[in-house]
Amino acid sequence: MKQEQNQKKKVRLSVDCTEQERMYIKMIATKNHMTISEYLLSFARKEMPKCGGHHCKRSHEPNEETAQVLKETDKGENLIEHGTLDEFWDALGFNQHA
Repeated sequence: MKQEQNQKKKVRLSVDCTEQERMYIKMIATKNHMTISEYLLSFARKEMPKCGGHHCKRSHEPNEETAQVLKETDKGENLIEHGTLDEFWDALGFNQHA
C-alpha cells in the first residue's frame, strides 16, 4: 500500500516522427537493452534536477506563466506548427549544422 502511494502518476508523451526514424530509435534502444521510452527519457533525465528532496533550495513547481503555457498546450491552444524540422530550427534561430 505504501509503495503505491510513493509511485507518481504517469502520463503519456507522444513524439511525431517518420516510420524510418521510429525504427532507427527502436533499434538503438534495443541495442542498449531499453524500451523506446527508457531510451528517450535517458536524455531528458540528464538535465532534470537530481535533488530528490534533500539539500535542494530550488522550487520544482512551474511559475504562473509556465503553468498557463502548459495548460494551453494540453488543450492544443496557441501552438506553432512547422512543416519540417529545418523550419523548426530556423524559427528558433539555431543552425543545426553548426
